[in-house]
Amino acid sequence: MTKVAVCQIRSTADPEHNLRVSSSVIREAAKAGAVACFLPEAADFIVKATEECRRLSLPLSRHGYTLGLQELAKELGVSISVGVHDVPEDGQDDEPDSLRVFNTHVLIDKDGSIKAKYSKLHLYDVELIQDGRVKRIGESDRVRPGQSIVAPADVEGFKVGLEICYDLRFPELSIILARMGADVLTFPSAFMLPTGKAHWATLLRAAAIQYQVYVLAAAQYGAHHASRSSWGESLAFDPWGRELGRLRSVEEPGGDYDGSGEFFLCDIDHDVINETRKQIPLAIQKRADMYGVVGERGPE
Repeated sequence: MTKVAVCQIRSTADPEHNLRVSSSVIREAAKAGAVACFLPEAADFIVKATEECRRLSLPLSRHGYTLGLQELAKELGVSISVGVHDVPEDGQDDEPDSLRVFNTHVLIDKDGSIKAKYSKLHLYDVELIQDGRVKRIGESDRVRPGQSIVAPADVEGFKVGLEICYDLRFPELSIILARMGADVLTFPSAFMLPTGKAHWATLLRAAAIQYQVYVLAAAQYGAHHASRSSWGESLAFDPWGRELGRLRSVEEPGGDYDGSGEFFLCDIDHDVINETRKQIPLAIQKRADMYGVVGERGPE
């Protein structure tokens, strides 16, 4: 068994503050025995203005928040999964005048190197009914869609598939990652309140059961600014659908959340994966002769 930590924070507009909070919760989790820590989407910052988002987004080679976590990973000897905003390296940007950035999931190895990075494929462009009014949310106004699927990366002997938030609603990506050998699917997220309450836990548990993998979902929690709040309720499920850990949502009692970060520990175990797949052998029962193979393009 391998012990991991699923962490919950409330990012602000200040990347340095967010790095301090993230580092603190990672240190506490490592002290408690975690060998890998999973943080939410947009852990580096959450801001209101598109222009501010672009100003704060940097190439990973100069990204202060990510570089700080790389140093911490090396110091503590832990792997870190985290969501950040970034832009291409200098001279490599095909949209150099654009305000749009990438929403990226970075997997940092315990030696401090970046083992894998994935940019979100599916952007949250929706029209929700709230208080009788239509509220349009257009992630694509400030974020560019990713253009590649990233093969699962090794973390402590487990193949970890990288996804982000809204990707959870598109089974094709998870199917491809599972077919590529994923033992774990990760969904760093910042679900909004209406969809968090209605869909979040159900989608995550269904993913664990359907793809017979561990699902680790670190979430943003609480009010980031006057017009943006996140649901919280970080969760983990095993391949049988059993809940392994859960943190509070914004609707739960427990006092004001001070933004200092929190986490839970859970164990991931190859024996549980193997036993689940042995009892219900989905992989060998698929009817590709009838419906083909999802995602022939595959990872790049």
